[in-house]
Amino acid sequence: MNKPFFLFLSIFFTFFVFAETNVYKISMMGAEIGKSTHTWEEKINPDGSCELTLHAVSEMSLVRGLDAMTIKTDTTLSADCKTLEPKHIKGEISEGGSKILVEGVNRNGVFKTSMTKNGSRETSKFPMPKNTSFFGMIFRKLNAEDLLKGGKTSIISEESLVESEISYSAQKNDDGTVTATVIFQGIPIKYMVSGKKVLRSEIQNGLIVYTLDSMPETKTTQTAGSPDILQNTKLFNSGISIRNPRKARNTTFQIENTDFSSIPETCFQKKVGSNTLLVTSDAANCTNIPVTEDTQANIIEDSSNPEIVRAAQKIVLGAPNQLEMVKRIAKFVYKHISNKNYNHGNMSASEVLRTKSGDCTEHSALFAALGRAADIPVKMVYGVVLNPNGEFFFHNWNEAFTDGKWITIDSTFNIIPADSSRITLIYGGSDSKSREQVSLSVLRFLSNTRIFVRGFSNDR
Repeated sequence: MNKPFFLFLSIFFTFFVFAETNVYKISMMGAEIGKSTHTWEEKINPDGSCELTLHAVSEMSLVRGLDAMTIKTDTTLSADCKTLEPKHIKGEISEGGSKILVEGVNRNGVFKTSMTKNGSRETSKFPMPKNTSFFGMIFRKLNAEDLLKGGKTSIISEESLVESEISYSAQKNDDGTVTATVIFQGIPIKYMVSGKKVLRSEIQNGLIVYTLDSMPETKTTQTAGSPDILQNTKLFNSGISIRNPRKARNTTFQIENTDFSSIPETCFQKKVGSNTLLVTSDAANCTNIPVTEDTQANIIEDSSNPEIVRAAQKIVLGAPNQLEMVKRIAKFVYKHISNKNYNHGNMSASEVLRTKSGDCTEHSALFAALGRAADIPVKMVYGVVLNPNGEFFFHNWNEAFTDGKWITIDSTFNIIPADSSRITLIYGGSDSKSREQVSLSVLRFLSNTRIFVRGFSNDR
């Protein structure tokens, strides 16, 4: 028989048991920013197995100051109908750059994954623990009785394709629905569930809310706030003012209402008390050896891309030492990205090189890729930075290992070394798990954190 006939047989003998579509409104602090459509299907395959699929398509527009970034996702999950054990995932994510294509498949209990972007590809694999499910299917797996008992379960995150453990607890409401709280990597997410259907989900006290479109409007779901993510995620300096934070060279911070132990000590910031942090621009005595993540390419900092390699060679040609190379690269990045904007979310360095567009993340990614292409180890640094108005915004900068020591670089402001009016929360890595950890660390820090500047010194 020919292939078309086999295809016809497969289609003919796939029997759909049911299909259900749910549409959710997405809001930020009460302001509607997009929609998400979830289509569930249960089918019997030709081999007699039952397969549950979820096709989720989302689009939201995040306002960031005067700019806006559109995020689109299109993902299909499939799992065993009874056990909810993952079978396959395929999807794409777009945030203003080329799409990230994700795919994962369960091969005899080993989950194999791949992520592809702009010609670069990352692969990984891991053994799945028993009773694992996709995060998006947990309420098909856990019924009301399970939720009310509370417990833990293993999940695979659809965006990062990594396995982790979540805990859950719940209480029953007077109308028969269940309010469940899921703790994912230390972040509480609240859900309202009826049967196996999610009616509402909420993260960070209304920062992002998904509400079933058919639910009646209430005071908690009506438009009330601002959709500007910069304003909704900024923190304030509750201590003394720094008139020109870009010139600060030593700054002392007191940090309250957060997990202080999760803030790293680095070459440039040290813990000097139970909640006090000293940040400096000078780490002349720090000679920590670079690690693999500081030198290798990935799908965002694609330092092996031919365009990046050629640009790096041209920029550093004739430089007498590595410090001069770093200065040249930082100056190039600052000037080359002539269209300073917040329109992108996941552009690779080579895309930034071509488009000359982006914000601090694009500046840092391009600097990291060019530095690594020139054989200079570079770290991606994520944290908060203080502006002259006394506001902390989430920010991205770099550290580079030059001539045997680390220095800080902020190519967004073209500053070497970078000022000390900033707090490092986490370093970026080279895979999807590390990128997920960056987002999670930011969300954790947002929760009721208060920052006080207790002292500083500037350049003389």
